[in-house]
Amino acid sequence: METAKRARPRYDYGERRPPPELPSFPPEIIREILLRLPAKSIGRFRCVSKLFRSLSSDPAFAKTHLDLSLRNDAFPSGRTRLVVNYRHNFYTVGFDSIVDACDGIRDLGAVEIPQSPVMSNLVSSYDQDDLWIEVVGSWNGLVCTINEEADVFLFNLTTGESKRIPSVLELLNSGSKRGKINRFGFGFDAITDDYKFVALVTGDVLNASVYSLKTDSWKWVGDLRYVFDDNDDDGLLVNGAIHWVARCREDGRRVVVAFDPTTELFKDMALPDQADDCPHAHRGFLLNKLNGRLCMIYTCRKHDDFWVMNEHGVASSWVRVRISVSYDFMKPLCSVRNEEETLMQVNGKLVLYNFRNDTSTSLVLKAVQLHGYFEANTYIESLISPNSYGRA
Repeated sequence: METAKRARPRYDYGERRPPPELPSFPPEIIREILLRLPAKSIGRFRCVSKLFRSLSSDPAFAKTHLDLSLRNDAFPSGRTRLVVNYRHNFYTVGFDSIVDACDGIRDLGAVEIPQSPVMSNLVSSYDQDDLWIEVVGSWNGLVCTINEEADVFLFNLTTGESKRIPSVLELLNSGSKRGKINRFGFGFDAITDDYKFVALVTGDVLNASVYSLKTDSWKWVGDLRYVFDDNDDDGLLVNGAIHWVARCREDGRRVVVAFDPTTELFKDMALPDQADDCPHAHRGFLLNKLNGRLCMIYTCRKHDDFWVMNEHGVASSWVRVRISVSYDFMKPLCSVRNEEETLMQVNGKLVLYNFRNDTSTSLVLKAVQLHGYFEANTYIESLISPNSYGRA
């Protein structure tokens, strides 16, 4: 019986079969899809096509993406990260790893960040062991750092972009004011969409100078009636204002000083009535935040309590919180599980504290052993570029 001949293929045997056509979406659909992805994933897609690169590099797209991610509570792991500064190296820890710690996994997965410009600028003139780099603050994914030469950089740790801020020393050397840099602060003006860096300069009086990322310039904003004697900590950004603990020059009264980046004005707020009852001769205070609220922590000897301001600017809303951990240094970092548990830096360790059960668990970073001093802060992942702001 004769076998039926197979039909000849429509292509020659020496040719490749044409690939199936890829689905094609309008640019506006691609944009909507990308807007709903984590910032790090979008960054990886930049090499896929010119359209992806164009969208992810667009400042308007970055702002829309940030706004959507901040409003999307379903994906906190795509936003919050921990950055640890240890021996001049930076490590980041994802939110998922912190959540896992709540389930008994004590090791936090850490990723080292390549050496930053703020570090490399110093390598030629300093011994590595003598270097220090400090995180002044972070907002909308931009992390502000400073080194001992007063070089200030804005980083986006997600995209790897950075920008050097002109030194305030140039302003001091070119003007009539003279003095020593005393404190720093980093904040955001939501009205003008501008990132601002504040330098407090001690001379005959305390002066304040503000740098604007939009204008890429410094300006003096006035003389202040405060003096600092507690510590050399930088300003804390809470509720839109940058805060320090200081004393009023006229009467020596200790207050919380708040700088508004929008109005560029200073105001002071009262400390808790009982805070100065601390028995230590050299008592001091450090400002921090817990679940978005201003809190004040002792920096003298051992304490098992701290203060939280439940309503910003209202002195009567200060509440004392007692914990089962005695500390010389304590810094709340971020909360998980509906604020039941809080990641904190306590006495040179990372600790997960459960406020409901009043218990704590020590955590470790994978791939790095923390011995001695380290600095931990939080930031959010975003596509905001420090180089997308020009002169207004």
